[in-house]
Amino acid sequence: MRWPAHGANPRALYEQCGLAPPDEYIDFSVNTNPYRLPPSAWPSGEEWIRWAGEYPDSEAKALRELVAKQEQIRPGQVLMTNGAAEAIYLLAALFAGRRVGILEPTFSEYRRACLAYGCDVEGFAADEARGFSYDLDEATAWAGKQDIIFLCHPNNPTGTVMEEGELRSLVDAAHTAGTYVIIDEAFYPFWRGGFTAMRWLGRYPRLIVLRSLTKIHHLAGARLGYVAADEAVIASLKTHQPPWSTNGIAQQLALRFMAMESFVKWTKERIAAERERVFRSLSAGRYDVSPSVVNFYLLRPCSGRTEELFFHLLKEGVVPRHTMNFPGLDGRYIRLAVKTQVENDRLLEALERWDG
Repeated sequence: MRWPAHGANPRALYEQCGLAPPDEYIDFSVNTNPYRLPPSAWPSGEEWIRWAGEYPDSEAKALRELVAKQEQIRPGQVLMTNGAAEAIYLLAALFAGRRVGILEPTFSEYRRACLAYGCDVEGFAADEARGFSYDLDEATAWAGKQDIIFLCHPNNPTGTVMEEGELRSLVDAAHTAGTYVIIDEAFYPFWRGGFTAMRWLGRYPRLIVLRSLTKIHHLAGARLGYVAADEAVIASLKTHQPPWSTNGIAQQLALRFMAMESFVKWTKERIAAERERVFRSLSAGRYDVSPSVVNFYLLRPCSGRTEELFFHLLKEGVVPRHTMNFPGLDGRYIRLAVKTQVENDRLLEALERWDG
């Protein structure tokens, strides 16, 4: 079977699995915000029409200035991109042919993009038995042998994070070795009480931080993200980016929604509460979960085959994310999103009904 490269396409998944999709299903493979802003917060019809008919600001000046103000950096340190995915491919183009290290298991597009640009890619595996953590001494020595390393933090698909001191030590050691560190913080806005590497940009010119604006604001169709880095890095990246890469509708939506900081704070609290409730509600001794801090987590049965659980959930109208294309996981887990209480209850009921 040819497994999909990503989640969020349930009908294609059912087709590839040889199953007829049920009349109703819940997509737990997509990890955008399950809570949406009310219709009153969205633009009017006239605004949609105007935005769709105008060329966007090719420099995204207003949005870069807003990001810079919120993150306390300079506008010249920000490059808006067509989702975080474009940022990853721009970086792969910038570092084409170099030695790239990837802390895994993690988002598959880092490896895919770097291989497409002729990079020599080497993975460094997390310790599954220790909650998908990394041996800091080994990771530091390994990072020093690379030209660039990619780290997703909080990590996709595990939802795990490093201690702040540990991550700072890794970045500091990489800086000393002349290694660029790319930290993907696409899911940082979901992390209650978390820290960001953004605050270290002034100290480390080889530190690059990625963000997505589509996850927290449920704007996956609009495609918008950004890179924050030293101004020289941003200037080099920009030479690889097509003109009008970030469309006008996405820019306008981001300008409107990024100002709604109370919504982000509220979401963090709701996600954390629901995640903790789901973990408590799982039948003791039946399932293991990764120690996630965000809006998704890994789950595997303590007995029985994960693939059988995967197909059971599909038949129950619950769509999980497979882990066949995550190095080191090889399908032994499924990834599930943290959704609303009603949706999570349906998942819990389906897990209870599995007799694996």
